[in-house]
Amino acid sequence: MSRINENGGDNMRMEDFEAMLEESLQQPEKNSVVKGTVAQINDSDVLVNIGYKTEGIVPTSEFLKDGKISVKVGDEIEVLFLGVSGGGGYLKLSRKAIEKETDWVDVDKSLESGAPLTVKITAVVDKGFLGKYGEIECFIPENHMDFKNSTMKPEEYIGKSFEVKVLKSNKKQRSFLASRKLHMIQSIEAGKKEFFEGIEEGQVLKGKVKTIKHYGAFMNFGSVDGFLRKNNIAWGVVKHPNQYLEEGDELEVKVLSIDLENEKLEVGLKQMAVDPWDMAAAKYPVGSEVKGMVVARKNKGFVMEIEQGVDGFIPLEEISWLKNAKISIEPKDAVLGRVTDIDNEKKKLVVSLKALQENPWSSLKNNHPEGSVVAGTIKSITDFGIFVDFGEFLDGLIRKKDISWTDEPQDLNTLYKEGDKIEAKVLKIDPERERISLGIKQMETNPWREIGKLLPQGKVVEVKVLSIRKDGLEVELPRELVGFIPENELDVERVDPADKFAVGDTIKAVVFRNDAKERNVLLSVRRFQQDSEKREVKEYLRRLEQSDDSSFSLGNILKDKLQQ
Repeated sequence: MSRINENGGDNMRMEDFEAMLEESLQQPEKNSVVKGTVAQINDSDVLVNIGYKTEGIVPTSEFLKDGKISVKVGDEIEVLFLGVSGGGGYLKLSRKAIEKETDWVDVDKSLESGAPLTVKITAVVDKGFLGKYGEIECFIPENHMDFKNSTMKPEEYIGKSFEVKVLKSNKKQRSFLASRKLHMIQSIEAGKKEFFEGIEEGQVLKGKVKTIKHYGAFMNFGSVDGFLRKNNIAWGVVKHPNQYLEEGDELEVKVLSIDLENEKLEVGLKQMAVDPWDMAAAKYPVGSEVKGMVVARKNKGFVMEIEQGVDGFIPLEEISWLKNAKISIEPKDAVLGRVTDIDNEKKKLVVSLKALQENPWSSLKNNHPEGSVVAGTIKSITDFGIFVDFGEFLDGLIRKKDISWTDEPQDLNTLYKEGDKIEAKVLKIDPERERISLGIKQMETNPWREIGKLLPQGKVVEVKVLSIRKDGLEVELPRELVGFIPENELDVERVDPADKFAVGDTIKAVVFRNDAKERNVLLSVRRFQQDSEKREVKEYLRRLEQSDDSSFSLGNILKDKLQQ
């Protein structure tokens, strides 16, 4: 144009115009980037006008994206000039070549800066995977595709795009070596750092349940995992986290603690709701009745769930009025009790089941006070006594020593049998030891208390021989008492008990000792005989005094006595 101006515009010479045209149509430098306009599109080629005397040709395939042409007539594009072909008939242009150069620049920048590239996996090969970043191919070793715990099969990676770290490039082959795993590790570390720099206790996070264990659940918050303990899942007893959670659940949780040194995080789900215990005292005051379900057994009692987050504790001694009662309580049993205390420290209501039951010891004392007589049936016989069912919650026990005042039987089975009807007196009701003592002998007066009146010293009694011993005789006394006649008291002269007496003989003897404390009565035949002689002498003397017969002299009396 400057030349046109210099020559006066319209007076420009033809040779000068031709020179300018030739200059404008000079071909570009080979492998240079030029701009052009899409002039025509057909099945095999795209014609591009780059201002040269002929149009350039680009294979239509270089503009295909997802099976469709990505340009239209009139679009201005950049292409790479490859040269002239067909004897100068057309220009060879390439869109892919320029894209490849651009992609390679990105690879170099990524290798230098460490920034990731997104590659698409195209094939599984020996020891790894092939991928492409634009028009640049890459290789990812199999142990650099994922972490060891990956569950994906190799063929499942094909067609998927992943961010990778460029490890090494080959400019000559226009390819590079990459690692997805290292990029993941670096991303996780960077994410962790950013996460922990911005986190604080009490903050609410949204995460996903990753895995569930019997002791809790692990949650993922992007680059950081957090732990949700079992007892922080819900207010109340949580037997297993899977009661409340499923893997994949998205939850909002509260940050409970942060361990920056070890990059650990603990979160809570129940803390997102109000603690039900805060209202427990007002809702379940002492003295109120509560019902719930048994959820656990402890050493000293049972835990019952009254409502979600409010538990009651039932001490063993509060289950029944009977300490040794065989009452079976199992988890999932429904129970009803009365609140006796509120333990704010342990966040539990103390509950009594027996408080809603009638105290059987009170009713027993009312119905059968000590000293009253009861009738029942012999339930069992043991070596030490008899158990009697008299219609109460516990059987009464008649011990051997309480059967008779005079003799403790050796074998109770010879006197009683199961099913026999029997009467006895209530001796003692012992709630502490859970025993009811009965007695048979107590229904009669203790004969030993009246032994002085019943068998006073000097009284003559007629007794039956019960047994013969070397040292004397056992004899039967009134009121089922047993007395003893020592060997030296059997006769005025010393005799062998077995020679003179037999079991069943009836003899007369005199009581010479009665000991209520030692519970024995001693008798004497010899003293009875001597007393009899004395009484006879007195009788003769009395008769002598009363007789007028002079012949009734002392000599005659003695003579008569001797003749008897």
